[in-house]
Amino acid sequence: MSHQTGLNSLATIIKRLEAATSRLEDVALAAQHSSFAPGPTARSTDQVHDQLAGHLNNSSSAVAGAPAPAKEETPLAPSVKAYQEVIIDGALQDFLQKSKDASDVVGQHAALIAKLCDAQRDFIQKASACTKPATPQDLLPHLSEIQAAIGAINDFRAEHDRKKENRPYGNHFTAVCEGAAAWGWIAVEPTPAPFVGDMKDSAQFYTNRVIKEFKDSDPKQAAWARSFISLIDELQKYVKQYHTTGVTWNLKGMYPSKYKATSSSGAASSAPPPPPPPGPAPTGFDAEISSAPAVPSGPGAFLAELNKGTAVTSGLKKVDPTMQTHKNPNLRASSIVADKSGPPERPAKPSKLASQNPVQKKPAKTELDGTKWNIEYHEGNPEIVIDDTEINQTVHLFACKNTVVKIKGKVNAISLLNCHRTSILFDSVVSQLSITSSPSFTAQILGLCPTLNVEKTDSGNVYLSKECLDTVEIITSGVSSLNISIPTGEDGDYEEKPVPEQMKTVVRNGKLVTTIVEHSG
Repeated sequence: MSHQTGLNSLATIIKRLEAATSRLEDVALAAQHSSFAPGPTARSTDQVHDQLAGHLNNSSSAVAGAPAPAKEETPLAPSVKAYQEVIIDGALQDFLQKSKDASDVVGQHAALIAKLCDAQRDFIQKASACTKPATPQDLLPHLSEIQAAIGAINDFRAEHDRKKENRPYGNHFTAVCEGAAAWGWIAVEPTPAPFVGDMKDSAQFYTNRVIKEFKDSDPKQAAWARSFISLIDELQKYVKQYHTTGVTWNLKGMYPSKYKATSSSGAASSAPPPPPPPGPAPTGFDAEISSAPAVPSGPGAFLAELNKGTAVTSGLKKVDPTMQTHKNPNLRASSIVADKSGPPERPAKPSKLASQNPVQKKPAKTELDGTKWNIEYHEGNPEIVIDDTEINQTVHLFACKNTVVKIKGKVNAISLLNCHRTSILFDSVVSQLSITSSPSFTAQILGLCPTLNVEKTDSGNVYLSKECLDTVEIITSGVSSLNISIPTGEDGDYEEKPVPEQMKTVVRNGKLVTTIVEHSG
């Protein structure tokens, strides 16, 4: 009885399949007849296909899950983020605003400092993603944008400084040019922060002039000067914190030459270039290579290797008897096995001297710019003579080493800044001799010098003349080992007297009383 019931069920199923097949044929036939004037309920084969495809897509979406999220951008390195926040978004914006308030031409010059900061930010970002170039010569191409920005700042001064309407801003231009050199710290190792401080002192020499000249007449100019020095101060603090011994590179990064093509961490990354057009079909040996199956990569490749089972070791290199230590006592003694087909040799590590990136030396210069003599970057020159002088001219020595300068005639003022082991011999000055950050200097006065101002300098000697014994005023600040030699007779003898370095201050009647501490014995 049960057997008969099963046959009846099978017959019923067959009849239902035949009916369904007949209906499908009727639908297909109706669709063909209504292709020229389809009704609202007629559906073509393509529509049915599209609907089925939609169901398949929905099913596959349900299986695969939500679409993959967009690729996240690589986060900025802390050094790049700090440079953007502290320098560009902080002190630089205040300086740009103060420059616009000072004058239009000063604002235009300051805009070039903004371009310099942007170029340096891009360089620091590149360094955070790349390995350090092997030699200084390899590094130079990556500094081209920064060098161009500093060159544009100097060119702006040369173009606008001599114009009559810009004469009140001559010290502004010079201060910016001197201070812009501070951004050259990226090529200084191993102490870039002190280098920034030296360049700040150079700029401050001229910003102090701006403050003194416009302090009462135009406070906006004095505010501009303080803002620029504040910008360099922030730069020095940043370098000291994030690049203590030089630019911080990424030890595991890419080669700098490949940074532009592969990096996606830029502020405004552009879309990748379209793929190159297909080349001609390969032939011969190239065709055999191109027809070989692609080697999988990533996690899938690792799983595929595991699925090989015992065949996973088929690609390993066979060790011949010459490389087996138990058959070669010599190899056991040296613990080194020569590998003829090993990986390519790494490039030799550069020496310590080669890895240091010294600042590129600037050419020595001795020129008269208006009423100012500029004597700069001389080294080992014992015979620099300035004899065509006038009473309204000033002489400025900067970054000279082991140099001797002789100035004949009477000039308005003389200054030494960032000079080392530099000697100066002159006749007379109207106002003062100023010496700043110039260790181991020597100055000899043949005539008159009303004021001698020495700041931040160690180890100096000053030889006074008889004419200035009763008139000279010596002002010191932050100095040590400063000796003043006073003439004692007609034979040219001098008596050397040290300038006091230690003071004692007490409170008497509500006032501070300071006296010199003299040591005896």
